[in-house]
Amino acid sequence: MTVPKELQDILSSDPDIMGGDICFTGTRIPVTVLLDNVAAGVPMDEFYEDYPDLTPQQVSLILNWENCKAREALGLELAR
Repeated sequence: MTVPKELQDILSSDPDIMGGDICFTGTRIPVTVLLDNVAAGVPMDEFYEDYPDLTPQQVSLILNWENCKAREALGLELAR
């Protein structure tokens, strides 16, 4: 798995950690945990209680990146 260049400060992939899944750097929390929780409608305060090692800044960077990639894929204007 490859970590996008613009996210390499907060995400990493190591075959010895979580089987190489892309995780938040310094944790064993895969980025898919965040995306799945958001998709399931889990309130963010509950998410942070369950994953206290993650910060709102880290989460915001991932969600903003994901939003931009989805808009690009759909040919939509990027939010400002």
